[in-house]
Amino acid sequence: MVLKFLTVHSLAQNSSLAAQDICAQLRHHADQAPSLLLLYFTQAHEGAILRDALKRQFPTTRLLGCSSCGGVMTEMGHHARDGYGLAVAALYDEKGAFGVAGASGDGVDVRQLLRRAMSDCGRPGELPQLILFHASPGKEEGLLAGIEAELGASVPVVGGSAADSSVSGDWQLCWDEAVAQDGIGLAVLYPDCQLAFQFHSGYVPAEFSGEITTCNGREVLTIDHQPAAEVYARWCGREQPWPVGAILRETTLTPLARQVGALDGIPYYKLSHPEAVTEQGGLRLFTDVVQGERLLLMYSSQEGLLQRSLNAMRVEPGYGVDVELQPIGALIIFCAGCRLALGDMLCQFVEQSQARLGKIPFITPFTFGEQGRLPNGELAHGNLMVSSVIFLTR
Repeated sequence: MVLKFLTVHSLAQNSSLAAQDICAQLRHHADQAPSLLLLYFTQAHEGAILRDALKRQFPTTRLLGCSSCGGVMTEMGHHARDGYGLAVAALYDEKGAFGVAGASGDGVDVRQLLRRAMSDCGRPGELPQLILFHASPGKEEGLLAGIEAELGASVPVVGGSAADSSVSGDWQLCWDEAVAQDGIGLAVLYPDCQLAFQFHSGYVPAEFSGEITTCNGREVLTIDHQPAAEVYARWCGREQPWPVGAILRETTLTPLARQVGALDGIPYYKLSHPEAVTEQGGLRLFTDVVQGERLLLMYSSQEGLLQRSLNAMRVEPGYGVDVELQPIGALIIFCAGCRLALGDMLCQFVEQSQARLGKIPFITPFTFGEQGRLPNGELAHGNLMVSSVIFLTR
C-alpha cells in the first residue's frame, strides 16, 4: 500500500469532545490504525487529555505534537473558534517505520533520544530520512547541535518550537508517553516514499546593519557599542525609542538576521525575531546570538510575506527530486509571527498552495521558532521562517 497522508480537525470547545471527534473521523476514513499521528492544538486544549484519548484509541500508533499559536491550518482552512482549535495528520504506511521519543526538563540528552526513537521502530543505527522535532522555546540551538553530533548534517531536520497565544509560557509538548511544558519530543521517519524539503524566509535585507558588541544568550545589549534597542528603533525609522516590554507583534515585518552563507552568489539568512526591549536597553530575541556577529535589518510586506512563504509549497527538481513523483501530503511549519502579520490574508495561503501542489492534504502548526536545513546543508534554528517536508510518490 502506498503511504497515505490524511488530515482531520475539530473545533469542539472541550478537549475530551474534540479528541472523540478526531478519533471518529479517523475511524471513518480508514480501517487500520495510523502509523504516525501528528497532533497540533491551541493552548486552550489540555494536551494530556488529547494524547490519552488518541493513544487509547490507537495504542500501537506513534504520536508527536505540540501547541500552536492561535489555531491550526490544513488544506481545509484555518481552524480556531473562541480560542479552541485542533488538527491531526495521520500517516498510514505499512512498509515504513516511525519512532518517537521525548523528555522533559533541562539537560535533555538528545543523542540518547535519537537512539531510543530509532530502536523504537526497529531501525537502530540506521539513518532516518527525516527527523521531526518539537521543543519548548529556548533550547533549540543546543538540540540541533546534539542531533548533528549524533547523526551528522546529512539527515534533514524539520522542526517547530511549541507556541501559545500570548508568549506567556503556556505551550505544551506531547509524545507517546507524556505531555510536558518544557522539553523536547522527536520522531524519526523511514517512510516508504520520497521527501522534499524547504526552509524559507519571507524577508529581504534592508540597508542597515551593525555588529553585536555585547550580548548575553538571546539578549543583544549593544550594536556598534550603542544600546541595541535604540539602534534598532533608528533602523526602523522610529522617532522615539522602543518602550521597555514586549514588541513581538510590532516587529514582525522588520526582524533582524545574520547571513549564514551564499548559494550561487546569492546570500541567505537566518532570522531572529525581536521579542522584547529589556530594562538595560537591549533586545531579547527568539534565537541565540554571539558577540561579533553582524545583524542586518530585514523587511517585508504582507503580500511579500505571503508570496515568499509559498516557496515552501514547491518541489524543486534541481534538488534531486524525481520529476515523475507526485506530492501526496505535506507538513508545513509556519512561524506564529508571520501568521499574525498576514491576518486575513492567511486564507490565501491555502488557495495559492493548492495552485502549486494540487489539492493535497497538509497540516500547519504556528510555532515560536522554526528548524530546518539551509541551502548548503547547515542545520539551523530561525524565526519568522517556514520549514516544510513534502511527501512524494509515483
